[in-house]
Amino acid sequence: MQIGSEERKKERLNMQKKRSKPIVTHVCALLLLMSTLMLSSCGTVWSWLWSREEASIHVDELIIGEMDPSEETEMIFEEVIEYTGEAHSGTDICYLGKKDSPNQSRIIVIDAGHQLKGSSALEPNGPGSEIMKAEVTWGAKGVYTSQPEYDLNLQVALLLRHQLIQRGYSVVMIRETNNVSISNMERALLANKHNASAYIRIHGNSWSDGSMHGAMTICQSANNPYADCAAHYVESRKLSELVLDEFCSKTGIFKQNVREMDDMTGTNWSQVPTVIVEMGFLSNVSDDRLMATEYFRQEAAIGIANGVDAYFEWLETSTVDENATGDQTATESPTETDIS
Repeated sequence: MQIGSEERKKERLNMQKKRSKPIVTHVCALLLLMSTLMLSSCGTVWSWLWSREEASIHVDELIIGEMDPSEETEMIFEEVIEYTGEAHSGTDICYLGKKDSPNQSRIIVIDAGHQLKGSSALEPNGPGSEIMKAEVTWGAKGVYTSQPEYDLNLQVALLLRHQLIQRGYSVVMIRETNNVSISNMERALLANKHNASAYIRIHGNSWSDGSMHGAMTICQSANNPYADCAAHYVESRKLSELVLDEFCSKTGIFKQNVREMDDMTGTNWSQVPTVIVEMGFLSNVSDDRLMATEYFRQEAAIGIANGVDAYFEWLETSTVDENATGDQTATESPTETDIS
């Protein structure tokens, strides 16, 4: 009886082992499948994160301009231009136009208005002026997007730099980063130092009335109290008209008009043809959202460059009348943000 019982026990154990083997096999296979899927998902996620990181680095280097200018221009333009200047704390960066281009001798100074941190220190509103204004402000902020004006200005300025260099112009960038410290007077003095053929000041507008919208340009009046600035009224006026026409044509933004103002420090100290481009109103929801798009910024740069081309075509075919006067706007200009 005992022997028979032992044999039956062994048989039952063998049967249990046989039945458990498929279960163990299925469980192991399931675990292996789950592990494979998890590793695959993790790999996909890490791959996506890595590609996003690489894309972000590329965009920042291209748009913000933090990489070495000589390396950047060689990469983008394949030695079409020559980097000839040196960045002094992020300012006064010079690019020589193509040697075989008739535009090489034309120096375009580009000022991306404002900067990361403003300066409340005071400087004269013009040469010998007793009127004192803040050196520079950080600008406005988008009412819908919260985009800071100083960064919007810089992004368009860098795209404009590319456009002008491709067309053979020599270009001087007042700044290529937001973290600089340079006043409006100093910016104009740099344009004077380079004897700029045209001084382009890029800004966004702002006004207490959120319905105000559209682009405008600003230059000095024929009666500007500073002689060296007033001497370039005719050229500045024409430059402002042509840039505004081309800018609005390319971007499709509503066209305001050319305003003549004599209280802008960065213009009053200028001794070269100067235009302030007010690209749109950051205080207007529609303008703000439009200016935040890459499409608008690209078209804005092309439009301004087209205006510069048109200006030099005009110079070649026209005789500047130093006694000419424009249609100065007497109404208050919607430029609530201190441009200076």
